[in-house]
Amino acid sequence: MGNPVIKQQLLEILKAIDAICLKEGLSYMMTFGTLLGAVREKGFIEWDDDADLMMLRKDYNAFEARCQGHLAELGLFLDRSERVPNVALVEDPSIMVDLCILDALPKKPLHRKWQNFELKLLQGMMKKDVDYAQYDSVGKLLVFGTSTLGKFMTDAAKLKTYMRISQRANVGGADELFMSNGLYRFIGIPFKKELVAETVRLPFEDLELLAPAGWDQVLRLFFGNDYMTPKRENYYAEI
Repeated sequence: MGNPVIKQQLLEILKAIDAICLKEGLSYMMTFGTLLGAVREKGFIEWDDDADLMMLRKDYNAFEARCQGHLAELGLFLDRSERVPNVALVEDPSIMVDLCILDALPKKPLHRKWQNFELKLLQGMMKKDVDYAQYDSVGKLLVFGTSTLGKFMTDAAKLKTYMRISQRANVGGADELFMSNGLYRFIGIPFKKELVAETVRLPFEDLELLAPAGWDQVLRLFFGNDYMTPKRENYYAEI
């Protein structure tokens, strides 16, 4: 069972983000387990104590520029110190809603592969306090190598480089997007623009929050075709 106090605090953060985006004319969408919970449970998945939203880059940039005053009034702040920015409680920054960002994928396959390699390398370089037990022997070597390489750059330099590479194709008007700051395994997954071009409101606990109009296909990308079947472990799709 998840912690009901934490879930209530997360709901308040989600409510605040929704209100700010509505006021500022911006969009966001539920994603990962939050979207899955909305569709399957109409709220939090039973064992979840976190929440995830995603934004198109233009909406995130506008949110970042305009949200600070709104958030401060509510005892919240936008933490941009990590690869995945989050909206967190001032009094307890461990209570937070992650903001995943959608950027354009390069049109040329070779450029996509190179960008994918660069971002995955940087994610490895950003790792701290690595739990090697979760990796096989090859994974241990890769993580050790990349995390060691990362020690030769400051955290700020790695983050700045990551953001620059993520946004490289945004000028070209590509037909496909990707979650540039998301989980390692999902960096290379393309989103057709039409999946996230429009939003719908779905019930989530005592709120109604925005979801991508193509939520079914988005959930299939993350969790596979059987996403409606509850699974406590290994519930992401095999990539």
